[in-house]
Parts: sequence; C-alpha cells; structure tokens
Amino acid sequence: MINKLKILCLCVGFIANSVAANPFNVYPFKVPDKYKAALKDYRTQWQRVTGFEHSGLHWQQFIVVFLNKDIKVYENNYLEYLRYYQDYDEDDEDDEDEEEVAEPNFKSYQLGTIVLKENFSSQSGAPHDALTITMMIKREKGYSKGFGDWEYVQFDKEGTLILAGKGSEPVIKQMCSNCHASIEERDFIFANFYSRKK
Repeated sequence: MINKLKILCLCVGFIANSVAANPFNVYPFKVPDKYKAALKDYRTQWQRVTGFEHSGLHWQQFIVVFLNKDIKVYENNYLEYLRYYQDYDEDDEDDEDEEEVAEPNFKSYQLGTIVLKENFSSQSGAPHDALTITMMIKREKGYSKGFGDWEYVQFDKEGTLILAGKGSEPVIKQMCSNCHASIEERDFIFANFYSRKK
C-alpha cells in the first residue's frame, strides 16, 4: 500500500511539474464574453508562431503570437520579408555581377483568420506581467475598405475590452491601423518573428 501511494505521489508530482514547465498550459488572460467561443483553448489548440519575443514595435514589451489558421501565409510572408529585405539591405552597390532580388511574393489571409498577440511587460530582459491581448480578425470583403477588412481588438488581462472596430474608425486608426497601413502588401500583418513549434 505504501509503495502504491509513493508511486501515485510520484506520478502526480511528475504531471504537475510537466504542466508548470510549459507556460503555454496556463492562461494568464481572461477573455471577454464576446470572444470566448472564438478564442477557446487558443494557447493549446492554435498554432503558436513565436516564442516570447522582445518587440521594439510594441513599446519594448515581450509578445507571443498565435494563429487559428493560415499558418502557411504567416510563414511565407515572414520568409519573403527576410529574403527580400535582408538581401536588399545587404546589396553591395559596387558588385554589378550580383543578381537582382526578385520582388517578394506576399500572400493574403483568408476570411476568419485570427492573429492573436499576447503582450507582457519586460523586467530585467525577460517577460514579466501579462498586460493585454491584441487581435486582428479577418472579416468579410468590404468590412473595412482600404484596411484589409480586418477587425482590431484589444483587451486587458482581466478581460476588459479596450477597443474593437474597423481599421477605418478614428480611434482604431490612431491606435493601430495607421501603423499597419505601412505593410498593406503583407495584408497588414507584421510577421517579424517566426519559430516553428516543436
């Protein structure tokens, strides 16, 4: 009986350590009721396309990006961005024999794609407190003309909605879509980090 109890305790301890060892098994954000169904189990069921990445684009925060679908589009656009802009920046103007780099072949996301970004504060060069979730949801054609038909959403870690709306709305333009408009050719999505989930 004592041996069985020891084995049971060891198994429970192993399972608990496995869960604690993977930070993506924990959900540090509450989701607003309006988006609960769409975001159900996103940390374990969606594709995570980055680890914890330090992002200068996002107020010196750490971010983690998840997609519900269209992972190949995200990967393609990231690799095309690197291929074209990295090679372009490294071109030696004095080397006339170097081949010209082909224009990037960026792809667009399909209806219903959700690009979700978790945002964390930075402390001592590492991710710290959960702050907000920002998302872009691809809506039907004509939803937001000139802004890629994306809905922009942001809520805090308690699930309080901060903003939600079309890229054409003044508040969304000021907070989000004006910056994303600079990458219209990539269907308005920054794909500056990418790592395959192992």
